[in-house]
Amino acid sequence: MKTIIVTGSNTGIGKEAARILAADGHRVLMLSRDSDKSRRAADEIRAATGNDEVRLFPVDLAEKSSIRAVVDRLRAEFSAIDVLVNNAGVYRTKRGVSGDGIELTFAVNYLATFMLSELLLDRLRAARAGRIVNVISALYTDGVIDFDNLMLEQGYKAGRAYANAKLATALYTVELAQRVEQDGVTVNALHPGVLATDVFREYPDALMWAAKLFLEKPAAGGERIARLAVADDVAGVTGAYVYKEEVREFEIPAATRQKTEQLLQVSRALTGL
Repeated sequence: MKTIIVTGSNTGIGKEAARILAADGHRVLMLSRDSDKSRRAADEIRAATGNDEVRLFPVDLAEKSSIRAVVDRLRAEFSAIDVLVNNAGVYRTKRGVSGDGIELTFAVNYLATFMLSELLLDRLRAARAGRIVNVISALYTDGVIDFDNLMLEQGYKAGRAYANAKLATALYTVELAQRVEQDGVTVNALHPGVLATDVFREYPDALMWAAKLFLEKPAAGGERIARLAVADDVAGVTGAYVYKEEVREFEIPAATRQKTEQLLQVSRALTGL
């Protein structure tokens, strides 16, 4: 039994991944909003798998204080964590900010990944073969890191915010993989496919209905997350971009890679780490 955290696991591919991992007998810690939807999801997974080691840890991943609080709970209870799946994501048609004043797409899709990974690194090291799986998107190649407009106060567009946050996560994945390689922790980014999930729930119902007809089902993405989280054949893979199940190199221009250290400095400042 491995102890596995899955963020954004009350719906979509996160829920499917949690269900698959629970069915395989792992302890699954669901990090999702404090809501009836999250509680129902946890109950459904326990009932479907017969696994009582499925537990909900409520958290608002847009808020630094909430992330710190859930990390404190996790650290108090678990001396080792085998896998951290940073899956939670949002796609907002209109710009919004968190209670900390951070643009919401950047906060949830990147900074939450950064905070959870950094704050739980010692627990992943303690597992001796810890894994971090960062769910991104092929759209990371469209992203830019502009430190003069990181919060997109000028020219906000949903697609731009989404791609920028995914690029930031890609850069962080490469850096963290190098930093923890000697500790036995692997760090990879996964594009799970173009899937019919509710990450785009702010779009009109008709568009969502059409998407569900033509896109892959969430179960396919859940299977890909679960594989990268626990499968033996990818145990030694790190610092990689996994496109569905194919291990690829990141397509990041050298000039963008050179922004990694400044991105880390900004991330530490924004999160207080």
